[in-house]
Amino acid sequence: MKVSIIKLLIIFNLIIFVISVVIIYSRYTTLTSLDKEFVNENILQQKSTQEMRLTTTTVTSQIESPVQQQENVLPEIKLRKPKFVYFSSKAKKVELVGDFNDWTPQPMKKVAANRWELVIEIPEGKYLYNFIVDGKYVLDPNNKKQPELSHQGFKSSVLELK
Repeated sequence: MKVSIIKLLIIFNLIIFVISVVIIYSRYTTLTSLDKEFVNENILQQKSTQEMRLTTTTVTSQIESPVQQQENVLPEIKLRKPKFVYFSSKAKKVELVGDFNDWTPQPMKKVAANRWELVIEIPEGKYLYNFIVDGKYVLDPNNKKQPELSHQGFKSSVLELK
């Protein structure tokens, strides 16, 4: 009787183990395909940017002197200063994380009883970000754009600066 119970427990544990492996594998392949999409998208953007630079350099090289060409090789980077605002009367600590700060928490200032703010300077582009409210990742409730999955594996708010 005891031997048959032990055999059943072993079989049950094996089934749970196999199910766990399948779940982990399926999540891994999902994240890997999302990473591939992100990498492919970035490669296409880089190629497009490089082609534009080559075209610009070719045209300017026919018109300008070598000194002027050196000035035009570097693209102009436009910086923006978005203001991130989070409203909460109960929060004790609010931080901001995102692509723009390598997902390193930046503390936000409490400027009113229920308002937290932070202004940062970042280049134009598309960024994913979240608030960390008392240790928990939170989407920006004021952002109307559809959240996207970050490389960290959680939904994030989207910021596009043009």
